[in-house]
Amino acid sequence: MSLRFSGALFLAWTVTVGCQRGEEISTYTTPRQGPPRPPIDYAAFARQLDHTLAAILPQGDRAWFFKLAGPAPAIDRRRADFLQFLTTVSPAKSPADPPTWQLPEGWQEKPSTSEFIATVLVMPDEEGPLELSVSSLGLTGDWQDFVTKNVNRWLGQLKQEPLDDATIDKLTQRVATAAGPATLIELAGIMQKSSGANPHAGMAAASPAKKPAGSELVYETPAGWQPGRTTAMRSAAFLIVDGDRQAETTVIALPADAGSQVTDVTANVQRWAGQVGLASLEPAALEKLVEPVTIDGVEGSYVALLGPEDGEHPTGVLAAMVQRDDMVWFFKLTGDRKLAESQQESFRGFLATVKFQ
Repeated sequence: MSLRFSGALFLAWTVTVGCQRGEEISTYTTPRQGPPRPPIDYAAFARQLDHTLAAILPQGDRAWFFKLAGPAPAIDRRRADFLQFLTTVSPAKSPADPPTWQLPEGWQEKPSTSEFIATVLVMPDEEGPLELSVSSLGLTGDWQDFVTKNVNRWLGQLKQEPLDDATIDKLTQRVATAAGPATLIELAGIMQKSSGANPHAGMAAASPAKKPAGSELVYETPAGWQPGRTTAMRSAAFLIVDGDRQAETTVIALPADAGSQVTDVTANVQRWAGQVGLASLEPAALEKLVEPVTIDGVEGSYVALLGPEDGEHPTGVLAAMVQRDDMVWFFKLTGDRKLAESQQESFRGFLATVKFQ
């Protein structure tokens, strides 16, 4: 077909269609009822949000949380102060104590009114003081999974949807403290009003409210064990001191439905091995160290992990775990390696006296 013939067909089609009678299109012009809508000011919107700036610091079998929350402009002004404060956080003087830090000039430290928060630090700001809460949870399972659960809990407090592991890993960064590296993250949203009772509400692995009624302990305290620091999570705690050597024994119950990070024996033994400097041991080698133990008629697992003697702070862990009903009970002695080694008979004797009531 020639180009001239194709053009003729197109012209004929146009004339035919154009000559067909159809519905007439009417147009109207109306005056504007108001001024044009201004463009969205995203910067102004961002200033209206709340921010949570938080660091998670692993220390032994616990993680310490340093959390600053407030309006975006206030966090912007105090972000550098918060990061500088983190560099001063130092290891605890004993297993029973929280980490230590240097209080910046103008800051105040006040006792917490919540049993779930160890300390509240008051940071001055031009629009009113900001509160930095210091709290802790027992470490369980994989570190990334632990971080994800806590970050998603904070996102819920900010009325935001949860994120997956990979996204959270991209949002976090490692920061240096005198007590070791901490994981830092900053989140934004609209903060829910809270009674301020439990900063770890929504963290399944740390919910003491799920403990069944009557699930308490009776036991005989070994000679030389002193009363330790109990909390809402600790059913019992003891401090063992021999000269300049110290160790701490704790008893904690966690919900079994929190997942494998609580119930899996190998996962817990691997984590404890890392705490004493035995992270290089293969899972198969660690499994050989686990022995059966019976606590009040319930079969469980026991392990003694003694770290390298030539380490900077030689550490030992004696631990037992047993599942009773819907709770997993952890009995754990942590401290100086030689002291832990010498306490094996006392620790086993303690387990033999435990009775669930």
